[in-house]
Amino acid sequence: MEGLLTLFVALTAIAVITQAGVLVGIYIMSKRLSEQVERFMKETREMMVPVRSIAENLRVASGNLVEIGLSARDQFRHVEAMVTATGEALHVQLARFDRVSQDIIGRVNETAEIVQDSVVRPAREVAALAKGLSRGFGAFLFRRTRSTVDQARQDEELFI
Repeated sequence: MEGLLTLFVALTAIAVITQAGVLVGIYIMSKRLSEQVERFMKETREMMVPVRSIAENLRVASGNLVEIGLSARDQFRHVEAMVTATGEALHVQLARFDRVSQDIIGRVNETAEIVQDSVVRPAREVAALAKGLSRGFGAFLFRRTRSTVDQARQDEELFI
């Protein structure tokens, strides 16, 4: 039995030594892993400085873009209001121009009628009277025979 007890004690000692070896191995691996994590953390911290700067620049740029967008919207509304006002004023001016044009056309027509009545008609009447006197004197003085067709045409032209 004593041999068996020694065997079990030896096996326990080997198991403890193995366990201690495994624990030393785990310690060494965790130490290496810890060193790698520290190195990665250091590199990450070094990279965070430019990333923070970039993030700050993006935040400022985003704010500027928002301001530009608001300003552009205000300017667009202002231009839109100006275009609307200009269109309305143009519409009013065109309507006024149309009324003035119609008034001018009416006055020109009235003036033409007045000229027709006061100048052209009396001139035609005087021309007809002169032509009649001329024919009368011509017939009285020269006593020639008249062509009825030519005379009819000339008489029609006088009364048109």
